[in-house]
Amino acid sequence: MMTLLTWLLPSLVPSALAATLTIGTISNTPVKEIRQYTPIAQYLASRIAPPRFDEGRVIIARDIRHMAEMIKLGEVDIYIDSPLSSLGVNRMSGAEMVLRRWKHNIPEYESLIFVRNESPIQTLSDLEGEVIGFKDPNSTSGYLLPRIALAESGLEPVPASRLKAQANPGQIGYQFTNANENTIVWVLFGKITAGAIAWDELLARPTSEQERLRVIHQTPSLPRHVVNFRPGLSSEVRAALIGALIDMVESQAGAELLKSFENTTRFDYIPPETLQRLELIRPAVLSILGIP
Repeated sequence: MMTLLTWLLPSLVPSALAATLTIGTISNTPVKEIRQYTPIAQYLASRIAPPRFDEGRVIIARDIRHMAEMIKLGEVDIYIDSPLSSLGVNRMSGAEMVLRRWKHNIPEYESLIFVRNESPIQTLSDLEGEVIGFKDPNSTSGYLLPRIALAESGLEPVPASRLKAQANPGQIGYQFTNANENTIVWVLFGKITAGAIAWDELLARPTSEQERLRVIHQTPSLPRHVVNFRPGLSSEVRAALIGALIDMVESQAGAELLKSFENTTRFDYIPPETLQRLELIRPAVLSILGIP
């Protein structure tokens, strides 16, 4: 006799066995990021035999702590983001960075701190008592790297509102501009004294803007983006995902998909010297992020 459970079983089994591969990143523009990352998630899900995944999905986190929590809960398998944000996420979640993403054919890049051409500012120490513009709290090139550089020069970055209320010796104020374009425009129109931006972002601006700006500091180079894997992911699946990402450039379909992924050229292993560089600045990054 066919019971209700027996009748339902065929439809229940596929969903019980179904698995979803999830890629996560941190962004305040979730719709844009989901559109960019979804084809990669679906591609990777389809490449893992026998198959293990029936679909690929994208999850966008609000901030570093939100992403770390989702990784710990197993809701995100692969986390792709800037290396310094990844240091914070990985400290709290146990995830590990393994690969770097060549975005716009650039494996690594530097952050620049700049002022207007006519500004009397020549060095970072000259910025004492002034205000610098950072992109946002999750930006490696637009916040974390330049903030570390300011601290290493002996300056104490504080919110601009606090600086205006009571300035102390050795302090520099900062504001978040929320966009690289805003950072440049604010410097050009004198709303802030200096700005921070990735060198390739500055080179992408019109020549007329570049000629009105002067770089006063360049940070050490770091990967543009890194690929992190959650703890608990089986070694077999992890190895297969790493192989699939690295091998994308070898096929026409993979290369075309990379190009549509914000003009990514390839994925490769993070060089040991780059990992050492990241390890050296890890304490400063975690301190800025407020992560013990």
